[in-house]
Amino acid sequence: MKRRTIGLIAVTGVLTGLLGILPAVSARPSHSALERYRNLELKPVFENFDKGWQERVELEFEMVNHPNLPELRQGLKDTDPYVRSISAKVLGFLADRESIELLAEMAAKDPEYHVRIRAIEALGFLKAKPEVIAAGKSDPDFGVKWTAKTVEGMVADRVDHAAQARASFAKGIRRKDMDSAVVGKRAPDFTARRLDGTLFRLSEVRGKKPIAIYFAAFDG
Repeated sequence: MKRRTIGLIAVTGVLTGLLGILPAVSARPSHSALERYRNLELKPVFENFDKGWQERVELEFEMVNHPNLPELRQGLKDTDPYVRSISAKVLGFLADRESIELLAEMAAKDPEYHVRIRAIEALGFLKAKPEVIAAGKSDPDFGVKWTAKTVEGMVADRVDHAAQARASFAKGIRRKDMDSAVVGKRAPDFTARRLDGTLFRLSEVRGKKPIAIYFAAFDG
């Protein structure tokens, strides 16, 4: 019988009656999460706001929970602005201090507004370069200005926002739970962490008072 050399299960014990080597199911795709993000069919552009976002979220979770720091750092220099953007975002969550100088340069000079936004956010998670964040409040793009104003508070407080983000990502995410909120139906229960570190659970306040929940969740 010809030995199959690709996708084989490593057998560590003797299995009685085993007649052949079974093909293994790979635990992870051969290409990295960042590479798959680069090759997304539905890029994180505004036109795809409600299209393909589940896959983009899954890839973001994978990058945070199974980081390849050298690849992400290199991603900050990529010609694809969406790769630069997601790389900056993830490196902020990971509090990668080796990326600070390049993130500061991106926050000030990158030609794409969404990259500048993610670079400023990352500096906020790193609590670094407050002067660069402050300069962002004068950026010609409104989104960059708004982000810079918001991030200033992250730098000033004592909360480790990056650690909080990593803890949230570590819980993982399931595709079936995405897009489960439907207009006209009872909101699904969820738990989220507030900026002060305390936990918010919808079921604890639902039905007791009016609630408005806002997520600035557009990726890219």
